[in-house]
Amino acid sequence: MRRHITVIAALTLVATGCGRENPAAQPPSTTSAPTTTTATSTPTTTTPTTTSSAPTTTRTTNPRPLAPPSSNAKDCFDGDCVLVLSKPATVRLNVKTVGYSAIRVTAISTTSLTVNVGFPGGGSGTSTMGLGIGTGSFGTTGLPRLEVGLTTVDGKPALVLQPGPVT
Repeated sequence: MRRHITVIAALTLVATGCGRENPAAQPPSTTSAPTTTTATSTPTTTTPTTTSSAPTTTRTTNPRPLAPPSSNAKDCFDGDCVLVLSKPATVRLNVKTVGYSAIRVTAISTTSLTVNVGFPGGGSGTSTMGLGIGTGSFGTTGLPRLEVGLTTVDGKPALVLQPGPVT
């Protein structure tokens, strides 16, 4: 009797394993999944001179040329600047043309930038980004989007602000 139970158990296991068919191989799909591509380039190396060199950047889609580097926060009032910073700062902006009264840089290094913007209707938004131009942005309906980025000028970190397309 024990032998019959063992044989039945073995046959049950074999039958269970044999009952499944492997799925047939499918030809590759002719439609491809959507892909996202980010435009990047290798940063250029600048040679130190007695004047500030051009910013070392990784550019995204904004075709506008960068503003000349500056260490004066007032140069950012119009929302178009490359501001060399050594520590966090509050940068005043023209609320009528940019949509925001200020952007606060809460942390900055040659590899990372964290900014905070107060929204006109209340609340605020914070964004942290790495090296690149236009890697972050804030927008107010009817005004150009404020594109934010991080670059280096003579090895020092710099906040980049540029007007983008109207939102």
